Amino acid sequence: MISKLWRPALLVLTMAALVAGCSAKNIQVHNSNKIYSKFRNEYGMCNATGVKFTASLYFTEKGHGHRTIMSLWGDLNSPLRLDVRAGIGTYLAHIREDDNGLTAFYPEEKTAYTHSVSERAVRLLGLPFPFALKDLAGLIAGCYPSFIPSSFDTVAIDKNKKGLLYTFDHGPISSITLTQQGIPIEMSGRGELPWKMEMGSYELDNSGKNLPEKITVYTATGAKAVLRIKSRYFTSHKWDNKSLEMAIPDGTEIIKLDRSVNSNIS
Repeated sequence: MISKLWRPALLVLTMAALVAGCSAKNIQVHNSNKIYSKFRNEYGMCNATGVKFTASLYFTEKGHGHRTIMSLWGDLNSPLRLDVRAGIGTYLAHIREDDNGLTAFYPEEKTAYTHSVSERAVRLLGLPFPFALKDLAGLIAGCYPSFIPSSFDTVAIDKNKKGLLYTFDHGPISSITLTQQGIPIEMSGRGELPWKMEMGSYELDNSGKNLPEKITVYTATGAKAVLRIKSRYFTSHKWDNKSLEMAIPDGTEIIKLDRSVNSNIS
């Protein structure tokens, strides 16, 4: 028998559970379309043309971890430049993405790799993020229309009850989890290299948009990349061409991944 002393407390807990259950049900049934539309309107549109970001990157794969610093700058619509350096300042890679594809130059190897399809190049080179630089820049900037399907196929409360889980039967994106405010906290993609992404530590930028300070990506190979944003710069102007050039020194071996037969990369 329940003591009279505990009955009021039990009643309060029971009512709270019922309210929480009703609230979750209301989100799913009544607000899912509204929340998804808010997400599309907020993160499907860009308020800038040129960007520059700095971030720390911790990448682990097959039991080995590497901590680097990256700078990403250029025009959201292309071209974009990415420099990756070790903590002591040594540059490990210089990358450029434009309408012709992606070129990655590794100074220590004195080798540059090119591919006409950026997403394919990223996978072949084993870069930490399984998508193009344009998509990475969009995720940091808070505008990534190519990652937002026009409509969803199913929706349910996510298993952690943090928001709504939207799923998509076709296309590169398989699921997106949104909070009640339409803020994305998880996303997963399908394709040659399936991946899952967590986005957190959101803060308001000067335009009033919530942007993630931390982006974590897991791939089907077991790799994990943790990106912590250090700075963001936005401009309504395009970068001048010279600042986006990537010089490749004479004597550098250039390997075209599109049709290379002697490359060790597979």
